[in-house]
Amino acid sequence: MNQISCNVCMDLMPLVKDGIASEESCALVMKHIETCEHCAKALGGKTAANAAMDDVVVLIKLKKQFTLFLISVIFAGTLIGMVLSDGMSMFYNALIMPAIGGFGYMLFKKKSYFVPLGLFLFSFVWVSIREIVKGFLTYSTVVDLIIMSAWWSGVFAAFSAVGVLIAGLLYYAFKK
Repeated sequence: MNQISCNVCMDLMPLVKDGIASEESCALVMKHIETCEHCAKALGGKTAANAAMDDVVVLIKLKKQFTLFLISVIFAGTLIGMVLSDGMSMFYNALIMPAIGGFGYMLFKKKSYFVPLGLFLFSFVWVSIREIVKGFLTYSTVVDLIIMSAWWSGVFAAFSAVGVLIAGLLYYAFKK
């Protein structure tokens, strides 16, 4: 039984594509598609090896999208935290900044110490610009501006460092 009909070949193709067909079934399908263009087009060159490659490509794309999502969340959370620090809602930063640190740990793992450092630099620039716009320099010195900016940036960085620490401890505790 070297020849199979197109119907039998079509029935076996999903098994061949998924890599679960027997060697004999794979050989029959491959022999049939050598002579039948219609079935060869239906198979489309998708075998188990190609499916595995497709899975790798899909996982890489998902990882890139997840990384982009985490970066967006960190950036948006930092901006929201900085905007909230102007008014009575500044105490929400006690929740927002540790969450940013936790997302940073998810993104960077062992290099998550960059999150508090980056947050310090970003918030230092933000607070400095905000105070300059408000007119801080009209009644104070540049040194006072730097001290105040460094103080608030240190607070934000400390909160995010707590989030990194908590996320790291949770990762360690639930690691299998």
